[in-house]
Amino acid sequence: MTGTQPRRAPVSIVCVFNDLDVRTTCLDASVDAGRAEAPQTEYLPVDNRDGRFTSAGAALNDGARRARHDVVVLVHQDVYLHSLVALEEAAAALLDDPGTGLLGAVGITSSDTVAGVVRDRVVMIGAPSSPSVPVDSLDEVLFLVERDRVLDQPLSEHPDLAWHAYAVEYGARVRSQGLRVRTHDVVLTHNSMTTNLDRLAEAHAHVARTYPDLLPLHTTCGVVRASAHRGRWSTAWRRRHGVATWARESFVAARLARSTGGSARDVVLGDIRLDVDDALDVVDADRLDVVNVVASRADAQPWRPVSVTRRGRDVSAVVATVDDLARTLAAPEPGRTLLVTGLDESALRVLAPALRALPHLVGHAQDTGSWVLVGATVGRVRALWPARRNAPFGLRPRHATSPGSSAGAPAELAR
Repeated sequence: MTGTQPRRAPVSIVCVFNDLDVRTTCLDASVDAGRAEAPQTEYLPVDNRDGRFTSAGAALNDGARRARHDVVVLVHQDVYLHSLVALEEAAAALLDDPGTGLLGAVGITSSDTVAGVVRDRVVMIGAPSSPSVPVDSLDEVLFLVERDRVLDQPLSEHPDLAWHAYAVEYGARVRSQGLRVRTHDVVLTHNSMTTNLDRLAEAHAHVARTYPDLLPLHTTCGVVRASAHRGRWSTAWRRRHGVATWARESFVAARLARSTGGSARDVVLGDIRLDVDDALDVVDADRLDVVNVVASRADAQPWRPVSVTRRGRDVSAVVATVDDLARTLAAPEPGRTLLVTGLDESALRVLAPALRALPHLVGHAQDTGSWVLVGATVGRVRALWPARRNAPFGLRPRHATSPGSSAGAPAELAR
């Protein structure tokens, strides 16, 4: 009936952890904050600080065996859950759809697009998945499975899948049984500190050998292909794809520069997710304030403000519309840096009047969109991206520029 609230089902949250501080400041804090709205939530951390579990599958299976609710949520220790209610709605959607075997927060479709919106470190990625979206695979960051299913068919504990692709394998398994794998909107921040690719290739090769009929299989860490397609021709294709991506990013950078009255030479082509901690080291900031720009206030509503820690620094993150941000945009206080993400040309035009008075650096990456770093010493940060790949059309900045340019720091502030 129109106007009714979505059905909810209580969940058992299971995570394997090896860093108590990370778990406490991320997952624990979010579960504690959300319990008032979802008091039946069961929380089962699995301690692996002593390394007694040799795989994520073994640890998560241990937690699932102790779960008492019909749906088990398997999640990373460095996740902040903005809404346990959204998690219960996803659980109910899984229970109400017997044709779906696995549900997750974020996945990759067969057309290689990201389904499900999450904040990955400091950047919002993905597209909304309401109603649920069928995908090739799910990311391990958070996924839901019925307790009876995972007890009957536990996660793989194979050594090749120790810490990678265990959700990819499980999704391939249920798909081979004629069931669907889907994403569902579950608002979360993944405060990941590292990108661990050790033995990822072995994990993908294991999935390829086990489920050849499902190949190629798109994942958040690349496409799983048959061994015959992983040779020199695929390498050549990836290189050609990389050049095409660089060209597209360069044209976007030129348009971004025009929006702010700057030069394409001074726009960075870089994924700020991967470099934000190094950038804060360079500017010696004590605190980072993140604003993720969204289209409407309705889009912002599910995202509670969050405070986490990265390399000992306080990081706060909020979601806002560009109009709301334009009214409040000002120079950060000493020791603080501001990062604005989720921008496009029109949003930059709205912010341009305020940015002209502030030292700032504009950047862009195809996978994560456009961003602006604002602060008194951000001109120093440009040196983090020295390669021609980081320069639109290979044109690097000739010199430090005025505060109104996209490089953003006057010479006296950039020293």
